[in-house]
Amino acid sequence: MLRFCDPYELDVPDDLVDGTGYVFEEAGGGDADRLTIEVEELPAAVDPDDVIAAARASAARALGGGVGWSEGQVDTGLGPARTLAITDPEIVGGVWVAALRGPGGRMWTLRFESAREWADTVFLALVAAIGGGSTPPGWARRQAHGTLLALPTWLRPPRVYRFARLGGEARCILDQGSSDMPEEAEFEAWGEAAPGELLVVHALASGKARLAGAEGVYGQWRLDRCDPYGTVLGSTWARVAAAPGLSLRLVVVEREVESIGAAGFLAIAGSVARR
Repeated sequence: MLRFCDPYELDVPDDLVDGTGYVFEEAGGGDADRLTIEVEELPAAVDPDDVIAAARASAARALGGGVGWSEGQVDTGLGPARTLAITDPEIVGGVWVAALRGPGGRMWTLRFESAREWADTVFLALVAAIGGGSTPPGWARRQAHGTLLALPTWLRPPRVYRFARLGGEARCILDQGSSDMPEEAEFEAWGEAAPGELLVVHALASGKARLAGAEGVYGQWRLDRCDPYGTVLGSTWARVAAAPGLSLRLVVVEREVESIGAAGFLAIAGSVARR
């Protein structure tokens, strides 16, 4: 299945579920804008009004009195969204929340934090554009969980995209901020050795590979979890393709069973391309 990882795309097995943390942020710190999008499988009895009520109650506990509330509804390409604005009359900006049921009945929750005077207008426009609405001037097409968005260009897309099989035995990570080969700390994390176990790293192969049209390199390792006597308790396969000139790295990690394998890994790496 083709997955979009702005500004790249890659083809990964259909059973790898999108587990990316979709946070779109303005450069800088402090009062920089931040949009968080979460998609969850919630019981059918939970509706968008329940999500908004929970957000309002949480904000009331955190902020106390003196805070203004405003609720509403916005039509989107996925259906109606319930909205909540949390503002303080003495502070410019605030927090805006939207909730809606999307494809497959999944609950979408958006949280927008901004100190702009016209942040409410930005929020309502980006909510309305979920699922294929209009793109205002100065905005850009984005995607989250396979769904079209329109966002201001100052909100940068995620740097790292993650896809995993349910149960976590296979993971695919596209990292747009790194092009280094893994070091010991990463092997330790991928091998997931328990206390008292040893992690033994075996280099399997290395070479050159195309990644997003650039000349890249790749490495493949098997990570064995062993007891103190050297008996192998389980294995993990870690494969990495990196394109230093692009600061781009693809990581595929599999535990216990190689379902993607070396050939599948190189096929994924070869599918990475600019949109």
